[in-house]
Amino acid sequence: MTGRTAVARTTSAVELGVALLMLAVGAATSCVLTVAWLTAYVGPVPAPFTILVAGAWSLFLVRVTSAWSERAIVAVFPALIWILTLVALNLGPGGDMPVPIGLRGLALLLVGGLIPLWVATLGRSLRPDTHRG
Repeated sequence: MTGRTAVARTTSAVELGVALLMLAVGAATSCVLTVAWLTAYVGPVPAPFTILVAGAWSLFLVRVTSAWSERAIVAVFPALIWILTLVALNLGPGGDMPVPIGLRGLALLLVGGLIPLWVATLGRSLRPDTHRG
């Protein structure tokens, strides 16, 4: 029986930069598409299903980023890009506000941006401790 040793792979700065760039594009695109479909209706009933999609996607991006680096600033990067994109959309030219002020807008900010931000910072301490036996 031969024993294999696990080789720890370190992430280079270029790899991390490319990964963060791709994750930033994913976060910004997710935010724009979520805002575009936020005011969807099914018949006469508002159906803001994109709020759940935004939350799931943002949590996925935070999880992927956490796999690339142990630093908290790297883990919060997609959530911060998502929140900044949402703010930039509302501060756009002509005074347009595509995100309605109200419960849907607040829920979108909370689920799509603030919860993933919390998971990336404070939620990191909720991971099981691998050093304990």
